Amino acid sequence: MSTLYAQVCEEILQKIQTGVLKVGDRLPPESDYAAELGISRSTLRLAFSELEASGVLRRKKRAGTEIISDTPKKRFNMATGGISDLLSLGRDTKFAIHGTRTVRTEDVALLKGHVSETGHWLEVTGTRTLPQEALPFSVNRVYVPARFAAIEPLLKPGRPSVYRIIEEAFAVEVGRISQLVRAIPCDAEDAAVMGLAAGAPALQIEAQLFLSDGPLMEVSVATFDPNRFQVRTDVEIE
Repeated sequence: MSTLYAQVCEEILQKIQTGVLKVGDRLPPESDYAAELGISRSTLRLAFSELEASGVLRRKKRAGTEIISDTPKKRFNMATGGISDLLSLGRDTKFAIHGTRTVRTEDVALLKGHVSETGHWLEVTGTRTLPQEALPFSVNRVYVPARFAAIEPLLKPGRPSVYRIIEEAFAVEVGRISQLVRAIPCDAEDAAVMGLAAGAPALQIEAQLFLSDGPLMEVSVATFDPNRFQVRTDVEIE
């Protein structure tokens, strides 16, 4: 079931696309509009934020909320309510593998503090694209410890993610994910792949995936075009 703010987003967007509301119109003040819709002001703010991020609305202090488009920009939204949500990137986007190689722990700063049985890792580089698009919105580097490096021959086109190949090949399952999200200036090589200018703002996610019984499955770093990717946290307090 979708969240209430997501339902409000759909309702507002439907009104725009059916002509009830028009591009150029200004919406009522938040308190008035929330009362009209029968929702809380905080729920309306979440809906407005989502529609603003997708390029449908523009909000300005003292100027109100203006409709600027009837078509949301394509963007991958990764919710963070649980493991299934965090792994949605692998389910809902296309992953293209561009190369593999063997690296040593000491050669990759990201691997500092992690252990591979032989001191070597399988590095898998690739990109992700949104459905119906050709230009990648992320550049990915995945590091697999020696215990799972035998998956290399299984890295075929069309596979959704490295972790899924490990799960299938070794009959294991992801049990825990630890990740760090930060803003960075995009380096020239990754920027060129995603159609960005060198040094442009980008989002980077460093992640560690662990098996349900504890051992490390993979370490990864992914750089994203922030105009086509966002992370949303939606946590209910019980």
